[in-house]
Amino acid sequence: MKNVLMVKDRGNVLQISYEDMIKYHGRFHIGGVAMAFKALELAFRKIVPVGETPDRHHITFVSGLGENGTGIIDGVEMVTRARSRESLLLDKDIIPKIEAPPAPNRGWYYFEICYNGHKLGLALKKGLVCEEFVVLSQKARQGSLAQGENQTLQHLREDLASTIMSKSPEELFNWKKL
Repeated sequence: MKNVLMVKDRGNVLQISYEDMIKYHGRFHIGGVAMAFKALELAFRKIVPVGETPDRHHITFVSGLGENGTGIIDGVEMVTRARSRESLLLDKDIIPKIEAPPAPNRGWYYFEICYNGHKLGLALKKGLVCEEFVVLSQKARQGSLAQGENQTLQHLREDLASTIMSKSPEELFNWKKL
């Protein structure tokens, strides 16, 4: 099955698809959902021992987007239950350990994922988020979108998600083991 993450939960293996993550979050911040999927996909490949299905109870996640990254938050929660387990840190004041682009509403496109003591730092590569998205996101946060701009912003969110899902995680993130 394509676009599926596998995690263990109390000994049971769960297959959670990108589509499942969208059903949980909705489409409002769909770019963040896609980002969460690809970040977890990369982390599972880089810090989970080969042949092992990661146990969701041993995963922690740090988001440099803070509370603004609701697509990321919901995507990560769906797969890992990190927020419910109090293993999700939302810190837009974090100092990225890899150069990371700033997010539209403060914070960074920077994440840290830890599994059983093995930690990976990831930063979204520059240029993946277009300037129009940044400007409209800032206006949306301030409540100052002009007529039609909300629809344009949602279209940009959908485009961002499609772009993210069409690429390998290595094409999206600079990363290093921490």
